[in-house]
Amino acid sequence: MTNQTTSIPLHDRIRLIRIQAFFRSATGNPFSLVLGGGLSALALTSVGVPSYPLRVWFALILLLSGLIFAFERFVKRRGLTQENAGSLFRRRVALGLVNAALFGGVIGLVPEGTAQTAYLLVFVVVSAVAALGYMSYATEFRYGLAVSVLTIAPYALFCFYRYFAQGDAFLLLTGIIALVWQAVVVSKALHVSRSAVGEIEAGERLRDEMAGREQVERELRDSQDESRQLATMLRMMCDNVPDMIWAKDLEGRYIFANKALCEKLLGTSDTSAPLGKTFDHFAERERAVYPDQPEWHTYGQFSQDVDRHTLSREEPTIYEESGNVRGSFVFLDVHQARFVSARGEVIGTVGCARDITARKASEAFVHHLAHHDALTDLPNRALLNERLRQALAQVRRDRTKLAVLFIDLDRLKPVNDTLGHDIGDLLLMEVAARLRSVMTRRVGTVARLGGDEFVILLPRINKEQDAEAAAERVLLALRQPFRADQHTIRISASIGVAFAPQHGLEAEALLKSADTAMYCVKRERGDDFRFFDESMQPPADDPTLL
Repeated sequence: MTNQTTSIPLHDRIRLIRIQAFFRSATGNPFSLVLGGGLSALALTSVGVPSYPLRVWFALILLLSGLIFAFERFVKRRGLTQENAGSLFRRRVALGLVNAALFGGVIGLVPEGTAQTAYLLVFVVVSAVAALGYMSYATEFRYGLAVSVLTIAPYALFCFYRYFAQGDAFLLLTGIIALVWQAVVVSKALHVSRSAVGEIEAGERLRDEMAGREQVERELRDSQDESRQLATMLRMMCDNVPDMIWAKDLEGRYIFANKALCEKLLGTSDTSAPLGKTFDHFAERERAVYPDQPEWHTYGQFSQDVDRHTLSREEPTIYEESGNVRGSFVFLDVHQARFVSARGEVIGTVGCARDITARKASEAFVHHLAHHDALTDLPNRALLNERLRQALAQVRRDRTKLAVLFIDLDRLKPVNDTLGHDIGDLLLMEVAARLRSVMTRRVGTVARLGGDEFVILLPRINKEQDAEAAAERVLLALRQPFRADQHTIRISASIGVAFAPQHGLEAEALLKSADTAMYCVKRERGDDFRFFDESMQPPADDPTLL
């Protein structure tokens, strides 16, 4: 259950605590009701009560008890708050009253002429349920009374009815005993309920008094040397955070600098050193020590420009900055705002900066992983498509040409099947290295699509012969024997070539055309290349094309 603070009104706090107490005391009710219902059903069956209606009755007990158990678990997970306690309690009470009514109504299943033992068994059951209700509703007497009435009253009324119908004095006696038991239990439960509620109210009033007393004492203590303590606290807080924190006057001179700013950015361990100086002082010192690193040299002027921008607007200024600091390149995430006095006057700027160099390096690494093949470190399909779209945009804009070489290795599957995938991976890595070497003197992209499929993108070619020459170089490079873990392996490649703009101006269409041309070579035993033409048929699934 959730703990409530003294900020909540006393009446509401007491109500919440009473509801919390109810849910704690009612935790075992479902199991008790199931056990009592089961034993009652078995006992009543043994003394002649028909078993079928008892099974139906017990099934309803199981259902209601299961709903109560599930509801209490839900309340435990969600927690009781000032806002939801009332509605959750009312729902739980409704379930409890329905269950109590089921137990009270079991007497109606006892047919006429049944042995007196059956009535005694029912009396024991309803008495136990009534007592359980009172124990559970110790802080909510009226609901406990309702549970008792719903269990005892039906039993008493039924006994009186059977007495007048049958003239059995035993039934009259048991009905009277039930009512007396009801009165005794009600009296005792009322006393217990008043005591429990009284203890809760007294405890909460005492808690309020103690909280009020502690608050007064705390305010008296805090009022002593408040200004000095606040200044010391702020200095300690600022000096013990990893972020860089500063304050400047209207002229850009530092009036406060924390330890992180001095050590990481300004190159000093003395937090008083920047006071009265502008950033230009430290930028000039950086320039003298590292004259060949201009990235940080302009930051003094840049800092002044940002200060003026921040002073001219009410909203904070947020930006990223990067450059060399004492020979190391850093990225900073900077937040800066106007420094406003207690009288509402703008007296300078305040700011903080976080070193995000590691985060930027992680982002760059993740970006590389997302756009490169894990095995060969070649660009993957995503990066290829991005570069292909850029190259096609250039084709449309400048009326140039580009070529796409779709490469599929021949006989890689037998290598994997006979020598293992580890050897196959080594072979793929060497293939990637040879394809890179083919492209060393050209501007282009070598990518791996997956498996044994590679693509070479040749932008800004002058004529188709350039692509033909590139394909020949690829074939020649891949015909040379490969060495992988003391194995000599010979493979070849099938290459399909498509051109833009004649074979398409969309990345997907161009790759599909090159793929179609490649499969034509594959069907002709491979180790060759073909230019795409419209007469070629798209590839069909053929397991023999390896």
